[in-house]
Amino acid sequence: MLKTRFLDETSSKRITTARTNFSTSVSAQQKAKVLSEAKPLLDAHLKCKELWETLQVADFKKDGNLNDAALTILVDRQSKNLSDLLLVHNVEELLDVLDEDEDGFINEDEQILMFSIIKERMQLIADELMNIHEYGLYRDMMKSVRLLEADILNYQNILRQRTHQKELSIYQEIGIQKEEEFAQDWDRIFRDFEIKCQKNMEALKQQHTQEMEELNIRMQKDVEFVKVKPKSILRELQTREKLVAINERYAEAHQIRTELETLEIEEQNRVENKILSEQDKKRKKLLKEQEKEVQFALMKNTAALNKLKIKMQNAKTRLDKEIRLHIHDITKNQNLSSRLALKVGETRDELRRIKNKSRKMQEFLKENKRALSRRRSLEVHTAPAFHPSQSTVSRTTLNRMSPSKMGSMVSVKSESVLKHTLRNITKFNIKSDVAGSERPVNVIPEFMSSTSLASKTRKLLKQSKKEKDSLPALTILYNDKLERIINE
Repeated sequence: MLKTRFLDETSSKRITTARTNFSTSVSAQQKAKVLSEAKPLLDAHLKCKELWETLQVADFKKDGNLNDAALTILVDRQSKNLSDLLLVHNVEELLDVLDEDEDGFINEDEQILMFSIIKERMQLIADELMNIHEYGLYRDMMKSVRLLEADILNYQNILRQRTHQKELSIYQEIGIQKEEEFAQDWDRIFRDFEIKCQKNMEALKQQHTQEMEELNIRMQKDVEFVKVKPKSILRELQTREKLVAINERYAEAHQIRTELETLEIEEQNRVENKILSEQDKKRKKLLKEQEKEVQFALMKNTAALNKLKIKMQNAKTRLDKEIRLHIHDITKNQNLSSRLALKVGETRDELRRIKNKSRKMQEFLKENKRALSRRRSLEVHTAPAFHPSQSTVSRTTLNRMSPSKMGSMVSVKSESVLKHTLRNITKFNIKSDVAGSERPVNVIPEFMSSTSLASKTRKLLKQSKKEKDSLPALTILYNDKLERIINE
């Protein structure tokens, strides 16, 4: 018993050589370092739920973009969790980690990025726990990682549904605006058509009045307008009067003259009445023709109005189909992007872990094979011990290094120590910039350089949205002396 204890003590104090360097123990300092980093992350999925709830309070408008005020609320209420999980202590540091597009706001994707960075950090710490043989903590950490992945999938789905609802609301507003513009345009068209018809009718009435006046003037000037043949008895009495007067039969001639005067008056009245009757016929004929022209103009206006109504109805049907088609396309793109996001969220991280495990196993087997080859060569040639090159050790160390160690080795100003993990983040492409802030006119729209489902939806909304007024020219802001014009 004493001999065994002595051998144990002797072996524990023995100095390792090239032939006895097989120990897999971890230094206490390294182990304490990893455990101190792992301790606040073991229940990170619960802390992330608190962060999510606080995010909902900060984003009370549910517009998806967190400004400085909302981020201040988040930092004030969750300062401890943010410090433990993301190593940030104020809004500037939080923006430095999350604000990928550097616009000063945290959009939907960047909110999910916060939880994804925490998950990546937990994954790295879990690998470190495995390296120091803390398998119980490694199991608990991986369980927490998978729970957080399920929560992230749920969070992105909630944000995506809000974004999709916002996109549909925006297009519904666009559809209402299009219908209002359609109604206004056609009201203006019908109003212009009515004014045109009224002008044409007034011009036609003026033409008819002018034709009637010309007819009256022509009838007054034309003396021979109506040729009426006198009665034969009048001519006989006139001849008889001449003959009686020649024969000096004065009494009979006077009697004939009296009778002739009466007949002449009657004949003159008859001729005048005949002329007036002919003039009335001419007027009635002209009025009848003018009435036909008026009826024809009214029929022509009615036919044109019916054509306009048919054209309006066709345009309205086409507009309704366009709105329904765009809503259908937007909904289809949204549903497909949701299904793809769920599939990616459910499979990508697990598949990436499987791939990393496979890669590590291959590296381990290769390293064992190289060590076996070196051992055999040493046994054969009795050469001095060969240690792995410094580059191999440093590369392996960097691959297993936690974010805090990486940050201590690489000093980067104004950049978070967690930013190097962003290349492995699972991104869901949730955000939609259709209702965002104004962008510079020289910035290429995102849908011009992307073919994703979200960009197709944004393209539909951008093309359907009413164009805003263009920016004024700079020249109108300055006078000839290049002095700024101040509008009072």
